[in-house]
Amino acid sequence: LKDMDIEKELENGLKPQDGCVYVTGVTGSGKTTLLASIIRSIAEDPEEHRKILTYESPIEFVYDNIEHASSVISQTEVPKHLPTFEKGVRNALRRKPRLILVGESRDYETINAVLDAALTGHPVYTTVHSNGVAETVRRLVGSFPKSERAGKTIDIIETMRLVVWQKLVPSTDGKQTALREYLVFTDKIRDKLLSSDLENITANIRKILKSQKLTMLDNAKRKHKAGIISKEVLKKI
Repeated sequence: LKDMDIEKELENGLKPQDGCVYVTGVTGSGKTTLLASIIRSIAEDPEEHRKILTYESPIEFVYDNIEHASSVISQTEVPKHLPTFEKGVRNALRRKPRLILVGESRDYETINAVLDAALTGHPVYTTVHSNGVAETVRRLVGSFPKSERAGKTIDIIETMRLVVWQKLVPSTDGKQTALREYLVFTDKIRDKLLSSDLENITANIRKILKSQKLTMLDNAKRKHKAGIISKEVLKKI
């Protein structure tokens, strides 16, 4: 994690004891790498002692070279070992984990299983194909039938701990850097969203991001000011 230029506030929200962490972005935006870095950081922390279960398609990172792991990591490949991510979550709940990683939440069954796991007190990390924090919530809510959406919106917000939208762009040193829009869903923010009109949840999240200067554009402006990205890259954000 120390090599990934993680903002301090974001770093503080990366390791919740329960609830959902969603990492979003297009294919090739570094979602899996970020998640693997978080898992490794937890496994190396002598205070954690977690049983970590991952369900991935395919398994891209392994953790065999961690010298002093305090946690046990068990990795399962979908569909080689289990047919679906949804089956993976159900499998995990029978194994008394202290962290579940679900490679991708792309359908109703998986998203519902992830929510069920989070509602029973497990921390769950997963990825979603969406572009933006607010859009991630809209994507999750929209995966459910209209008759279920009001109740599921409450479940989604109550279990949400962090959403990170990431994209990779060229940096001034000829390499790549990650731009991130993110929101740590504190008790205060969740209460504010749940006490407002749930029909306008997406717009309300956008307002919070803009007021706290946490949008992707805000992040790009800071990295341009720091000389990490060029003016040309900034103009494309």
